[in-house]
Amino acid sequence: MSTVAGVISFKAKQGEGFQVARLIAAALPHVERESGTPLWQVLQSNADPDIIFLVDLFRDAADRDIHMSGEAAKQIFATVPQLLSEEPRIHPADLIAHKGV
Repeated sequence: MSTVAGVISFKAKQGEGFQVARLIAAALPHVERESGTPLWQVLQSNADPDIIFLVDLFRDAADRDIHMSGEAAKQIFATVPQLLSEEPRIHPADLIAHKGV
């Protein structure tokens, strides 16, 4: 299991959370072609539906860097920013513990 991760939080404009989540999820076909990204998830907050999280795991830091400059990232950052109330927060991270996948 990979221990290199990334978490990006997106704060949508009021009422735009579902649209932001949909636009981010539309990048999935690009991610499916990335062998170095075994896990990629788009989550919408139940506490605030205008907050979307993108969580992914990578084989290593180099694969994370490739992903962040790849087609999925280009598509997301070309389509989503106009629906956001603030800049996305990008958190390179390390996986400490997990259960399952």
